[in-house]
Amino acid sequence: MKNLIWHTETRTVSELVPNSKNPRKISPSQLEALKRSFEKYNLVEIPAIDIDGTILAGHQRIKILKILGRGDEAIDVRVPNRKLTDEESKGYLIGSNALGGDWDFELLKEFDLELLTDVGFSEVDLSNIWDDNISIKEESFDVEKELKNIKESSIKTGDIIVLGKHKVICGDSTDPQVIKRLFEDKKASMIYSDPIYNINLDYDKGLGGKQSYGGTVTDNKTDEEYKEFLRRSMTAALSVSKKDIHVFYWNTEQHIWIIQTLYRELGIDNKRVCLWVKNGHNPTPLVAFNKCYEPCIYGAKGSPYLSKKEQSLTEIMNKEITTGNDSIDEINLWTAKRVNSKDYQHATTKPVELHEKAIRRCTLPGDIILDSFLGSGSTLIAAEQLKRVVYGVEMEPVFCDLIINRYEKLTGTKAQIISYEKAS
Repeated sequence: MKNLIWHTETRTVSELVPNSKNPRKISPSQLEALKRSFEKYNLVEIPAIDIDGTILAGHQRIKILKILGRGDEAIDVRVPNRKLTDEESKGYLIGSNALGGDWDFELLKEFDLELLTDVGFSEVDLSNIWDDNISIKEESFDVEKELKNIKESSIKTGDIIVLGKHKVICGDSTDPQVIKRLFEDKKASMIYSDPIYNINLDYDKGLGGKQSYGGTVTDNKTDEEYKEFLRRSMTAALSVSKKDIHVFYWNTEQHIWIIQTLYRELGIDNKRVCLWVKNGHNPTPLVAFNKCYEPCIYGAKGSPYLSKKEQSLTEIMNKEITTGNDSIDEINLWTAKRVNSKDYQHATTKPVELHEKAIRRCTLPGDIILDSFLGSGSTLIAAEQLKRVVYGVEMEPVFCDLIINRYEKLTGTKAQIISYEKAS
């Protein structure tokens, strides 16, 4: 039998015959991604066929050409000098699909999400790739120092700030129109919010009374007033969310009941109360036990995406919980190094890596997370590093400036400010 020698010929697309034994399948979403790639780049790789026109490699490329109405088009194909045996044909079909080599994930994670989905990766593929090969790193960003450097805010109420793929609006997150301006036709896959805790702090002075930033937050509401405040924020958030949605609200333990009640009233299933265990505690003279944790009330509507990967996160800070415990992602105890109390300026500052577990477990790369009380922007910084997107709301202009500075320092990308006057 002759050795196989390949050469290039020109054939009409419509005369090429799909191989009934082709083991490669393609999902509708992958087919649509390949179609977009063709519309952008045209046919690049040459299909291979047997001498009778049976396709050996390039089934999906030929399929797309036919879908695009290019069946009468002549294209280059690779053809052997003799017909392949059945064994050779099967071997080539498998080999051309399976022997493409492995990915260099360190390089792949630097590619833009839209580019990767355009060439056929699904969001689940990318979640499996990136969530194994990227992690959150704390920046060397001093919130207290940066606040002191902001003498006068350049941001006005109603302005929208574009930070790469992220967006922030300066405004009231309980106002549905503010949220709708931010989202336009987009939808959130997760609501992740950290509102004021209603514990009678004067945020205008900063925590500890160290510094005034002109804050306007009222933190001494009655239970009914506070419940109504949270209801408005949740209702506005749900108006721009997918029907299947994860919901996280941070708070203090005395208000867990308010949030769980609101979840039930708004059709959100209560799932868990997750705990951030801090390295240190707050002495409370008239209470028997000191506080060393902060709760996050987690719920869901419908059946939102949940990652099935079961492996520990290497960013866990507490030494007594080892990274070798594969079940650690499944429990509702979250650990992260606490921001030093002297650095607290916004009402409920959180370390960046604290947000990682919820983001990994409940979203895919490219998903939008709504943070209705963005504060110093730690959720956005976490999402940037995990290839997710944050649309955030922050009422205080000075913190909008802080978020801009923080993002620009991390990424080197300049913010774009869309003033309210121009947008209206």
